[in-house]
Amino acid sequence: MNHPLLRTTDLEVGHLNGKPAKKVVASGLNLDLLEGEFVCLVGPNGAGKSTLLRSMTGLLPVLGGEIEISGKKLAQFTRKELAYQISVVLTSPIEVGAMSVKELVAMGRFPFTGLFDRMSEKDWQIVHQALQMVGIEGFEERLIHKLSDGERQKVMIARALAQEPRILVLDEPTAYLDLPGRVSVMNLMRELSSEHGKTVLTSTHDLDLAMRSADRFWLMSAGGEIIQGAPEDLVLSGDFQRIFARDKVSFDSQNGHFSVANKGEEFVSLHGEGDARVWTERALQRIGFQVLDQIEADAPLRIDIEEDEKDVFWVVNDKSSSQRFVSLADLTSYLRLFKNQDTLNSD
Repeated sequence: MNHPLLRTTDLEVGHLNGKPAKKVVASGLNLDLLEGEFVCLVGPNGAGKSTLLRSMTGLLPVLGGEIEISGKKLAQFTRKELAYQISVVLTSPIEVGAMSVKELVAMGRFPFTGLFDRMSEKDWQIVHQALQMVGIEGFEERLIHKLSDGERQKVMIARALAQEPRILVLDEPTAYLDLPGRVSVMNLMRELSSEHGKTVLTSTHDLDLAMRSADRFWLMSAGGEIIQGAPEDLVLSGDFQRIFARDKVSFDSQNGHFSVANKGEEFVSLHGEGDARVWTERALQRIGFQVLDQIEADAPLRIDIEEDEKDVFWVVNDKSSSQRFVSLADLTSYLRLFKNQDTLNSD
């Protein structure tokens, strides 16, 4: 088993509002970060995730307790020593003007070269390796302001990697990205951990991606409680559902996603397989139907998915008729009318 690279003991984090006043966000935190693992810090908005990450990396003073890296207290590190241990990528984008990718990534070497010292050949090799690790080698001469948001985020991660840290800490790295960009960056962090041996800690609101990627969660409640564990264990224990509980929103522990409760939910019996089955079920749930598998289920509607070599068809059977549809758009339009009519009849 890997040894803890970072450990906190009775850690208290928050903000100093002038002595002796202070605002405590979380306290009594006993956390560990194992070497070579990928950990996602997740929790509701306002729980204090950014405050915790900034405190653990020395950007905010801790209010109490201890943080240790490889057995040495965080407060005992010099800035240069700490730069060898931890590199941070914050949410806020930086203004870089017409700087090139190579120049920005090279800034990761400044803790060791100094702002006005020349980069050695070894330094430039490290910059190139960082670009390779994030998959954007060949971008060296491109200007930052001409990159996509996803490409720019990868450059920021490359800059952090050029620092050669043992621990990479990221605060909401997918916050401003579209879905493909979020998938790409989350997969990159997974690869940095599993293929390059980096220890990665990131906060994120992309719960589905995090659940598919992280070795462990630090699950933070609105009250500052943190529970550590594998994502699947936290779901099975009920802690995940408890901490993210909201009115009219529930977490489906079987399918692994959140859903909004619909008023007057109808039942439908669905029969089919493969991708068509998966996406049909999602479409039905979106418009407020609860899907049943059993043929004998007491449901007012039965939907059969039929496929030939080229096309998919949906056959809807109710108590008195049968209708055939060639798209989910047509099917859901019909079912909305059926549901509305059924609601009117029940009133």
